[in-house]
Amino acid sequence: MTTRTIAIFGGGVAGMSAAHELAERNGQGSSYEIHVYERRPHTVGGKARSIPVPNSAKGGRNPLPGEHGFRFFPGFYRHLPDTMQRIPFGPGSVADNLVVADRLEVARFGAPPIVISARFPKTLSDLATDVEAMFSNTGLLPGEARFFAERLWQVLTSCQDRRLAEYEKITWWNFLEADNHSDAYRNLLVDGLSRSLLANDPLHASVRTVGDTNIQLILGMVSPIRPTDRLLNGPTSAVWIEPWRAHLEGLGVQFHMDTSALRFGIEGGACTGVEVICGTTTSTVTADAYVFALPVERMARVLAASENGPGDPLKADPSLPGVMAVAPNVRWMNGIQFYLYNDVPITHGHMLFADTPWALTGISEAQFWTEDHLPNCGDGTVHGILSACISCWNAPGILFGKAAIDCTREQIAREVWEQIKRSVNVEGRVLLHDDDVHSHFLDPDLVQHPDNTIHLSDAEPLFVNFINSWSQRPPAVLATGNLMLASDYVQTFTDVACMEAANEAARRAVNGVLALFGSNASPCELWPLHEPGIFAPFRWHDQARFDKGLPWNGHLL
Repeated sequence: MTTRTIAIFGGGVAGMSAAHELAERNGQGSSYEIHVYERRPHTVGGKARSIPVPNSAKGGRNPLPGEHGFRFFPGFYRHLPDTMQRIPFGPGSVADNLVVADRLEVARFGAPPIVISARFPKTLSDLATDVEAMFSNTGLLPGEARFFAERLWQVLTSCQDRRLAEYEKITWWNFLEADNHSDAYRNLLVDGLSRSLLANDPLHASVRTVGDTNIQLILGMVSPIRPTDRLLNGPTSAVWIEPWRAHLEGLGVQFHMDTSALRFGIEGGACTGVEVICGTTTSTVTADAYVFALPVERMARVLAASENGPGDPLKADPSLPGVMAVAPNVRWMNGIQFYLYNDVPITHGHMLFADTPWALTGISEAQFWTEDHLPNCGDGTVHGILSACISCWNAPGILFGKAAIDCTREQIAREVWEQIKRSVNVEGRVLLHDDDVHSHFLDPDLVQHPDNTIHLSDAEPLFVNFINSWSQRPPAVLATGNLMLASDYVQTFTDVACMEAANEAARRAVNGVLALFGSNASPCELWPLHEPGIFAPFRWHDQARFDKGLPWNGHLL
């Protein structure tokens, strides 16, 4: 067999997924020499990696585990869990490290929390929790919950052609008529779910993207077989990323660390090589096929550096200018961890702090971890971790009156802690105490500058599917036959920036590689988002109306 060299740029979830799928097909009619080039000097995993807290290890223990943001594995994920099932871990697989979180708590300023079951009710307690949540004091005005449900119903009963032709052009904010409703409606139903759990900005993201994913989350809550919410039973790198890298190296994948792509050219319909820098040394990587598994903002920088040079890719491939068009569509979503002397399991699942101006979400992580993790970290006195994500960086906070982007790192930590305390310490219930904080760790991707007006920049922002962006976003397999894209901004079924989309895009890229070389190996499996067949007659009905140029009317059937 002819051995084909494959160069993959980016060692995050997408790059590792592409390497994994190719390595498993080695010898199935084709032979691959797989190289992964990662810009970080030591760690792989991208945004999903754990980040050792500097100078936190004492007495021979491991450093405390920090992170870019807490992990979230919704029930509608299919591609990523399938890959995780093929990563050995102990007697089983990494997928065995996924545990179910069965509650979602909506915490509010000065009001009791709304606690919702995050899985199909299996016990009287589950059912009672859901009923109490539905009839609790949410602050919603009469008719608002029904209006929200009607809008979800409209998306669910619309055909795919209408979703792409019409809903791709409308923001989720306008579709839900957010400006015409109460603060509670906006905080809970519009902004909360979209910005916090789905990492989308409802002011800019399309109905097609946010509506489809909201439906998946809600269907998960009523599904008896698919949990809505899962997370890992330990630090991400320890129970997933490091075993994954070891498995890939065992399959022959070669990792090249501290190596970044700089520029490349396309001549004669093929990529001719990629200039890289390792440390301070530049060289050119040549391969039979190239997979760029870089975030959109980094891929845009590579393309900008390649522009107007020999074999300018922006002129040579019709899809690549779309990368430049969507590259500005990014927002910040970064994490901070508070390490506690005592574990405070606020609820058995994720928390949405609905009234926080910085759109905070969080999770009390230690309750889900096995006993062999935290006791072996730090100085031995940390027994709890409250991990939070900041999704809104431009609203003034409650402590300093400044937007997060204008705060110092220390001010951000104090502000987040105060916003969370005000959310959970309500009606005489005090769960969080200042003197219980051992230390904190803010995502190092947030870079502080000496400038007095803008203190921070984000080295790893998150892509957001703005309206009308689908046609601009490139496919994974390009017209340039030996060049593939594997990242969460390309066109996928998942259609939202997340690990699942990255894994799906990688599968699509690998299928392109297999086709390029005429491999007889089975292609990577792809799954569209699941919507129950019971709604199919409504979608067929709407398809007929759409084909006739008629508007949606899901109430006619």
